[in-house]
Amino acid sequence: MDIKRRMERASDFTPSELQIARTVSALGPRLQSLTLKELALAAHVSIPSVHRFCKKLGLEGFKELKVEMAKSDARHTGERGEVDINFPFAADDTADGVLAQMASVYETTLSDTRDLLDPDSLAHAAELLDNALSIDIYTQSHNLYPAQMFCDRLLSIGRHATCFESIERQSRTALASDRTHAALLISYSGLGPNLSTLLPILQERDVPTIFVGTPRGGQLNPGLSIYLHVSDRESLQNRITQFASHIAVQYVLDSLFGCLFARDYEQSRAFLERSLPITSLPALRRTELSPTEYAGVMLNRLR
Repeated sequence: MDIKRRMERASDFTPSELQIARTVSALGPRLQSLTLKELALAAHVSIPSVHRFCKKLGLEGFKELKVEMAKSDARHTGERGEVDINFPFAADDTADGVLAQMASVYETTLSDTRDLLDPDSLAHAAELLDNALSIDIYTQSHNLYPAQMFCDRLLSIGRHATCFESIERQSRTALASDRTHAALLISYSGLGPNLSTLLPILQERDVPTIFVGTPRGGQLNPGLSIYLHVSDRESLQNRITQFASHIAVQYVLDSLFGCLFARDYEQSRAFLERSLPITSLPALRRTELSPTEYAGVMLNRLR
């Protein structure tokens, strides 16, 4: 795993080691010019603390840390190309230029999220949803759009699911839930104002909870059942709009739905097909009318 990802996902760092990780990340390529002593001074820790930090990451020492960081920087700037996730195009870009830059945003975001998303955690999340009598989705703002689509997909394969927009309904849903439910929390930053209300309720009710968001967002909300991490390159404020976070969240939810569907493929497909005659567009439903009669009915509906 990429060294930066290992630092982000580490759950057993001491306060000193967390400080070293933050310093190393902030330094970026500048780390290559520092000595061990200079890094310790920059992080305000002792040299032995840096040694322990490296060992905890599975590295032999500071030199290997520098090598791994250089490899990570090369992957981020070389293989994927440089694209500004927050401002991917300029005022004078042509349509071709915008298309190319947006393609880079998609490629970078999907690659980042694929690196962060642990397959075992994804499989565990699908198992948790599979065993739940009700799947309750909690989110806010622009994340409501992919969340509601995910809810519709769950309903399309016969799963009981909820996704309410209002905080009041979300709170009451949480209060009415128990360990037979599963909660899916979507918050890119982990700073959603609804979390401070919902998390204590869900924990008190012993509801298995899945968190979808950045690694930092997960660290801000510890103690949940499963964490599904997304790319964290997008600024929370300094951006055109939520291009990257939308792409990342949608990718995770699509993958989670795919894993859930695959767990009971035949039953999921059977329910989907059984519901099509009822839920499909009128023009696509089977009819005993002749084409002329059917066309007449449809024209009358338009008048």
